[in-house]
Order: sequence, then structure tokens, then C-alpha cells
Amino acid sequence: MNKELSIQDRISILQQKYPNGISDVSALSEEQKAWLQITIQAISNCKEFRLVSNLQRIHNRLIHSLEDIPDKELQEMASYIFNNIDEIKAYKKG
Repeated sequence: MNKELSIQDRISILQQKYPNGISDVSALSEEQKAWLQITIQAISNCKEFRLVSNLQRIHNRLIHSLEDIPDKELQEMASYIFNNIDEIKAYKKG
């Protein structure tokens, strides 16, 4: 059975992999960037966040992208997630 990870699980994995955040996305390998994009997309698509506009904007940009996300833009997305990580973890719908 394939259980979907919770928002807290996804954030925990992200924090374990990058405990100090990501200061320079351009230094990541293509594989690391792909993982980061998928992880940010999953965090921003969690049901609890459907009404949160910044996360929804990030999610939409990632799923509708027809080309690689530029490093600068991915850096902004990663920074937003890390800068708001405690708020995201604590967020409860309604």
C-alpha cells in the first residue's frame, strides 16, 4: 500500500536533507534540483494549503512549467519554503 506522506513528513525530510536551507540553488546538481522541485510542489499542493496564495502560485508554476525552472526562480521558491517552514508546519485548515 502506497501511503502519501503528510506535510509534516515532507517538511521533515526537506529539513533533514538541507538543515541550513539552501543558500545557492545553482550549486545543486540537476538531480538535486529536480528533487527540490518535486518536494516543493508536493508541499505546496497539500490539501491544507489549497487556499494559501503564495504556495498555490509556486505549485502552479512548477506543474505547468514546460522547461527547467531558472535557478533564480527555484532559489526564490526554496527560500520562501525555508523562511516560512515553521508557519507551514503549524498551519491547520480552518
